[in-house]
Amino acid sequence: MFLSVLSTLLVLADAQSPKRNVLVGAHYFSGWHHVTCGKPTKTCYSHFHGYTPTGAPTANWFPNYPDRIPLLGNLTCKEETIINEVATADTALDFFDMLYYDGGANCGSSPTSDPGLGWCLNSALAFMLNSTKVWTNTSRLHFFISYSNDIDARTKGAFVGTAGDIKWKKLIHTWVTSMHHPRYLKINNRPVFKILIPDIFANIECANNATLAKQRLQELRTAAINSGLENPIIGGGWQNPSIPAGQMPPSPIPHPNGYMIYKNTTLLCPEGNCYISNITNISTIECQTLCNNTVNCKAILTDTSMQSESKKCSLMNIKAPGSYSNKQDVHVKYNVPASDLVQYDFTGSYNSAHPICPKSPHDKCPRYKNSWFPNTTSTGAKIFPYQECGDYQGFARTNHSHDRVPYLANIIAGFDPRPWEEHAPSFYRPTRTEWKDVLIQVKTQCLNDTNQFGFPDASEPSGIQPAVNIYAWNEFGEGGIMAPTRGDGYMKVEVLQEVFGNGT
Repeated sequence: MFLSVLSTLLVLADAQSPKRNVLVGAHYFSGWHHVTCGKPTKTCYSHFHGYTPTGAPTANWFPNYPDRIPLLGNLTCKEETIINEVATADTALDFFDMLYYDGGANCGSSPTSDPGLGWCLNSALAFMLNSTKVWTNTSRLHFFISYSNDIDARTKGAFVGTAGDIKWKKLIHTWVTSMHHPRYLKINNRPVFKILIPDIFANIECANNATLAKQRLQELRTAAINSGLENPIIGGGWQNPSIPAGQMPPSPIPHPNGYMIYKNTTLLCPEGNCYISNITNISTIECQTLCNNTVNCKAILTDTSMQSESKKCSLMNIKAPGSYSNKQDVHVKYNVPASDLVQYDFTGSYNSAHPICPKSPHDKCPRYKNSWFPNTTSTGAKIFPYQECGDYQGFARTNHSHDRVPYLANIIAGFDPRPWEEHAPSFYRPTRTEWKDVLIQVKTQCLNDTNQFGFPDASEPSGIQPAVNIYAWNEFGEGGIMAPTRGDGYMKVEVLQEVFGNGT
């Protein structure tokens, strides 16, 4: 298995590069609130308002999953919870990747007059920015903002026209103000920022206008610089590991361009980047190899609607007219070079835990297909070993080892979305040994100079500040949990300390 040679790989990695610190962070979701926090009603966007495994609505599913009950506090709209979490995270993490939401209900509890921080979904960030108690006796932990635009997926044209100008400038004000906080994460003095889902940003919010998307990000950069900050490092997230669905191939297939995935949409061909030709009766791996060996090849498109291993392969080139669009197959994902549509300084991932296309009728993942309730058992989903998730993540990261921009290495602390009845497979929580193995694995990969895993950093000889991002600190509903809970105690935090220590 992939993890069996970890010790040898760690020695080799240390031999290939001087010993450097690997920054370690975790996604943080501030969605844990209910009516006791202030103004929200039971219809507001809260992770408490999920479902039990039988499908009956509930205002609190924690009693059905007592092992997930957090030990540091249930509510992110309570200052005490944030104080406890920051103090604990400070012993093991370098940063929180704070998911910022533009919308939701107003908790009425955040200590700030900025309306951009009034939403319950941003309450933890509001406390970090404004509380006089949150950072007491801490020294290591920082934070940066990811614009979590998934709940804006239906807001077509949100940043278009005069109204879009006003909306975007309000967001910029909140974000740039946040960047001035002494604990905001900066790499070589440059504040870090991320668009969580680039395809929603470019295709929905900017209405399929890549030029507008670039303009909006430039406006953010300009505002930050005009406020006295260095040019921000802006990343694009939600990057599913670019390996084909189904069985993992015998070896990784990195591509030097790097890909940003744009789903189920029509994008006008930017700057002439369009397909060279369509090729049928070719395997996914052969298609990738052909792209690697083709002059000016910019991307590949694999048609997942075909039942056999022989699929349609499209090679993209900078010289032909056309568009990234296909009205025939709604399952198509357009793998576009990361810097072609919108220029990002780095890419990242979120919660892609498994090689599966759950809504595709012809996916090549029979082991996981329809493994969720009510297909497999009468009481719930089938649960798979965590090691399968860890092996896949370790393999998939290598497909980004030579991307044209750095890839913020991603690791899954767990994935088991049964409380929300998601149509995706569930995995057991990692044991202490399994968790330690995947942490050693990702540290090894980050310290290997042949990989570009981390943030861009011109002050480093390699041009990279090694870094890894964990999904997640507190996604209790989906099972991405690193925060202390009744089931795991402080195990994950303790093992993180063992493997990464103080970051060296």
